[in-house]
Amino acid sequence: MYTSLTKTFLLHFRPRRIPVDALRFTLTWGLGGMAALMIVQQLATGLLLGFFYEPVPVVAYESVQHIQNSVFLGGLVRNVHHWTGHALVIVVFLHLLRVFLNGAFYPPRHRNWLVGLGLGVLILMANFSGYLLPWDQLSYWAVTIATSMLGYFPFIGSSLLKMVRGGAEVGADTLELFYFIHTTLVPAVIFLLMAYHFWFVRKAGGVLVPILEQAGDQKTKKFVPVSELLVREVAFAAVVTCALLLFSMVVDAPLEGMANPDLTPATVKAPWYFLGAQELLLHVHPLFAVCVLPLIISLFLILLPLAGSRNGRPGRMVKTLFLSGVVFLVGLTTIGILFRGPAMKWVWPW
Repeated sequence: MYTSLTKTFLLHFRPRRIPVDALRFTLTWGLGGMAALMIVQQLATGLLLGFFYEPVPVVAYESVQHIQNSVFLGGLVRNVHHWTGHALVIVVFLHLLRVFLNGAFYPPRHRNWLVGLGLGVLILMANFSGYLLPWDQLSYWAVTIATSMLGYFPFIGSSLLKMVRGGAEVGADTLELFYFIHTTLVPAVIFLLMAYHFWFVRKAGGVLVPILEQAGDQKTKKFVPVSELLVREVAFAAVVTCALLLFSMVVDAPLEGMANPDLTPATVKAPWYFLGAQELLLHVHPLFAVCVLPLIISLFLILLPLAGSRNGRPGRMVKTLFLSGVVFLVGLTTIGILFRGPAMKWVWPW
């Protein structure tokens, strides 16, 4: 049974032949493979950083400084790890958007849509838990602000906040907990779900080619060996890796002064991927921003495969709701990044 399951997994993960139509770059923009590549790069660079990092306040900051300034290529490795993590959030978001627009979440792919949503949440958790590890002013106060949003949950807010922080305030227990989540718990679950995610894509017949492009007799469709796909994937992976390396060579990962709980910076913002929620808190009741709206969005995304389709793609109403939410989220995040200064007051970026 074990051997049969292994063979089935490998067969679906890499079929011998694929349709020519599935090779078209604009069909997927390589976003799924790019996300997988970045996850592997995060694991590799994270393991290297782990040889020198110590998850203890003060010592953590000094170890990051040591990596940045004294370890051979340590600064580059840290830069790659930092910027790849942020790029991964954007790539996963674009991948989700692409899957939605192609209608690749309808049965029989609906279970994989749910797995993909879970992977998205885990990648956010990985980034957020890693945000605190440098233990500088930027990371300390960003995590303090982001976790404080949990306090708005009715009835369980205080308990939830203490559980995530490991206590009443962000401190040594928080750092140790975040380090465990970032280096052990989340990576293990991500790799398990990622393997299933790719396996299920193959089991469902590979990358979804829109119905309108599948007209005609299936026997007349052209197929090519899977090596054609592998060559393109390797070339694209090389381009993405070079781009990340070049960016990391030019732009250093931020590192401010050591975390000081008694000194609040003039500008305290959550990590950029949570700035939409922080911005929303300035305009609506916290209960709606932190509880009601996320619950509505989660249910909408989970139940999306049950919505009707038109030619295999989302209907007009579903598409309007989804894209309106995307524009709303991107707009709030952009405002939080560019137009909010000290004390979250409105400023012009130019």
